[in-house]
Parts: sequence; structure tokens; C-alpha cells
Amino acid sequence: MTQSVAATLEAAAARYSCSDAELDRFARHLQALPAYQAARINPFAFAEAAGIGVETAIDLFVHGAKLGLFDLEWGMVCPLCGVIAHAVTELDRVAEDVVHCALCNQDTPSVLDDTIEVSFAYAPPGAALDVHCDFATYQHYYTSSSYPYRDQWRDYHGRHTVADLRLAPGETATMPLALEAGQTYRLLCLDTHSGADLVAAEDAAPAGAEGPVALTLSDAGFSQSRVTLPVGEAALALANHTNQPVWCRVLRIVVDDVMAIVDLGPARFGRRLTGKHLLNNQAFRDSFALHELAPDLKLKLRNLTLLFTDLKGSTALYDREGDLAAYRLVQDHFAALKQVVRAHSGALIKTMGDAVMAAFPSGADGTAAAIAMMQAMQGLIGVRQSDQVGLKVGLHAGPALAVNAGSSLDYFGQTVNIAARVQGLADAGDICLTWALNDNAAVPALLAGAGYEGRAELAKLKGVSAEERIYRYRSAE
Repeated sequence: MTQSVAATLEAAAARYSCSDAELDRFARHLQALPAYQAARINPFAFAEAAGIGVETAIDLFVHGAKLGLFDLEWGMVCPLCGVIAHAVTELDRVAEDVVHCALCNQDTPSVLDDTIEVSFAYAPPGAALDVHCDFATYQHYYTSSSYPYRDQWRDYHGRHTVADLRLAPGETATMPLALEAGQTYRLLCLDTHSGADLVAAEDAAPAGAEGPVALTLSDAGFSQSRVTLPVGEAALALANHTNQPVWCRVLRIVVDDVMAIVDLGPARFGRRLTGKHLLNNQAFRDSFALHELAPDLKLKLRNLTLLFTDLKGSTALYDREGDLAAYRLVQDHFAALKQVVRAHSGALIKTMGDAVMAAFPSGADGTAAAIAMMQAMQGLIGVRQSDQVGLKVGLHAGPALAVNAGSSLDYFGQTVNIAARVQGLADAGDICLTWALNDNAAVPALLAGAGYEGRAELAKLKGVSAEERIYRYRSAE
């Protein structure tokens, strides 16, 4: 590892209080990665292999990307075949609605929870990656590393690839084919996330009658989306009009074999860094200027846990203890809450007066943070009576829209409204949840383990037509 790389890692570690031992394990594992793995690093898999904490690894990758050591990539992953159907390096270029998978030839919703996956690329000085050297490397690079059926699809490609052709930038070459009657084939180029259907027809002009069918490949895809070719000997004249080397392959579509993979069940992806997780990572929000995003950016989240707090009695505190002491307590409370949020995989979205809005990738993370917040406040309040000043917490989970709010990325939607209203029902020391969180068995278990007792109640929330079932938890001590 060069001195400049080591120095950059040390700067990233210093920013996020990474221990020397963790930094050493991170650096040694990074240096040992094969080029094809370093090209798209899954921080969860990396952390497990390196023997360090996941959040520590993410913090190092995020700040390393800010310092230019890593390239951060947003990959739009097909949930059916695991292919990275599209990849961009900037958040505001992530598709807002749907992503088209060239392999499956269908659209899939663009959702930060699961179809958007974040990876980091590291290119050691002097290293070169040739993803076209063999199909295993090619598939590894263009498929999510956490996709469970990657081996099955690689076997499918091995049995049903009927032709392939590697093309340098600007090169034109002929791909000979032998096609069977009644079969459908698909021309693929994962380098440009492009595909075209090839149909073998008995009545098509015989091979050689007018020369090979000419197709060009640009960054926008193949020049034709459907091509009819003769049964038997045929040929395609492919021209690479991109500025990168590409690998074009013709795959026979065998429905029974495809269905055998589909019948294995919906893909349950392994641990990976989703777009939702990264947007709710405090290091990412601290390091990157989200206000520079496109002004009309709108990204969907299927399920986000939102937490609101407020400080009861803060106004009276200024009268009782004076401006300086009260101001110091309020600022200390903000610092403590931000530290708790970050320690539980969350992000502080904004502060409003004495209130805080935070977001978490899961209900368990948000609930654990709420408990830790209460514990932190006990240390800050000290000898003050809880009826004089105390923290109120409310949580809710559901779909949300991530929107550029001008100075930051904010969340909007009914989920946000309900979470804020639930906090309004809480008293000092209360953690109030909606059914959306309490129905997750892990959440009440966390609260019970921390000594909280809960009761259910129905509440009418402003802006919500039906009554909501709310669970009010308070420490039994």
C-alpha cells in the first residue's frame, strides 16, 4: 500500500474515531482484495471478512470516497436476476420511477430500500481490471454480490450462450450464429445494460442473401430492439460506438430452465448497503453536499423508520436557570442525540427549535436509539425533576419520499406526518410507537429488555382520518 493511500485512510479514520487495530485490519483486507472484488466492494461483506464493525467500515468507505480514495456507485439491481441493470456515480442520476433490466427484458420499480445498492470501487496504483477475461469475472462485476442465485444463472449462461464477441471501442466485427427454428434468443451487453430480441424464423431471408444484419451499440443501447434472422446459419455485424470495450453475447431463452430458477423462490438478498441505509448514514450526510443535488429530485422508500423528539420544559428552563445554563443543556442534548443516532445506523435529518427528526433503516435501530436517547438524557438532566424537563419520543414506519429540500435531503409523506403527531402525544420520558413498529416482535422485546412497560391506546391524529393504535412505553423504574 502506497504512502498516499495509507495517509488517506488515516485521515478517514481520524474523522470517525476508528481504532488503530480496526484501521490496520481494514487496510490489510483492502490490499488483499482481487481486482474484480475491489471494483465493487460490498461494505457488509468487507467488514465481516476484515473482522471490523459494519458501521466503522461504512464510515471509512464514505469518508474515503469524499477524499477521493474510493469511487461511490449507486447500482440499480434487478430483483429477479440480480443483474446491476444500471449504475451511476451521482445520487441525482438514480432513476426515480423504474429501471429496465436488459437480461429479464422488463422494468422494475426504483426503490431505495432494495433495488438501489451502493458499492465502493478501489483501484490500487498500477492495478488494471479486465472484466472481459472470463464469464465468471464478468458476471461477478455485473451482478449484485449479495444475490443468492448467481451460481444458477452462471450455469444457465454456460449452457445456453450460443455466441459471443468482444469489441474494442470503435471496433466492428461479425458474430456468426447457428439458430434453431421456433427459438427466441437475446442479444446482451451488460457493459451498456442493453439487450435486443433475436427471433429465428423459417421465412426470413437466408444467410448471405444480403449480408449480415448490421447493429450498432451506443451508450443508449442497440440500434434495434428486435431482429428477425433465418434458421440455421446467420450473422450479426456489430459496431461498438461506445468509448469502452464491450462483450456482446447471444443467449438462448429456455423458459423451463428460467422457471426452474424462478421456482427457487423470491430472491432474498444477503446483507448489503442499500440506498436507504446510506441516506440514513450520518457520515454520508456530513461528508457530501446533498444541497447540490437536482432541485426536483424525488426518490421512493418503501419503508423508513422516522423518529421525532421534543424537549419538554425547555422554555421554563430558561426562566428558572438563566439563558446560559439552559442554552448549554439544550446544545448538550442535541450533541448527545446526534451521537446516539449515528451509533444506531441512523441520520439526523433536521432540528426544529428543541426538536429533532431522525431516520433509521429499521424499526429495531430506531427503537434502540430511542432507548439510548432516554438514557443519555438522564445523565444530562441530573438532579432536575423529570416533570420539569425531559425528552419525549415518537416513532412511526412506512413509505416516504426523499426530496431535495434546498439545503439537505428531507423526507416527506404521511409517514412523516404521523411520526411527528405521535411524538406530540408523548409526555416527558415516554416513547410512543405506532402499530407499524410495535407489530415487529423485535421492537417490544427491545423495550421490555430495557425495563419499559407499554400500553395500547387509540388516538386521533391531526390530518389522519382514522384513529391510530398507539403504544405508550415508559420506564418501570
